[in-house]
Amino acid sequence: MLTSIDDIKRVVSGVLKGITKHRPLNDECSFNVSLVINELLVNCFEHAKPSKQSPVIFKAGIKNGTLVITVTDRGAGFEYEKTCASVTADSLLRERGRGLTLVRALCQEICYNSVGNSVEVKIAI
Repeated sequence: MLTSIDDIKRVVSGVLKGITKHRPLNDECSFNVSLVINELLVNCFEHAKPSKQSPVIFKAGIKNGTLVITVTDRGAGFEYEKTCASVTADSLLRERGRGLTLVRALCQEICYNSVGNSVEVKIAI
């Protein structure tokens, strides 16, 4: 469970160490995994405002050569399909609003729950 944005660095480090117990990671894959985790968790901290009473739940595991990450918060969520439909190529040039575009580009699969406050992503490693 995560309650502080300072927890993100610890989570990224732990996931990368866990993966390398199973197989070596090249720099590109390590960067991509770190970026996806950072983007997903920063969105939680920015929009859901987690606390000790309302933490972010983070799970990660490897299945068939794929890293599966689930992130859940207790925020109001959002409409993933609607939000993604409004994203353009210019989104990558802006300081804000490019996280989902980056996550979609780096993951083989992305699936939000109906509320939009829980996501499962799959990254080939």
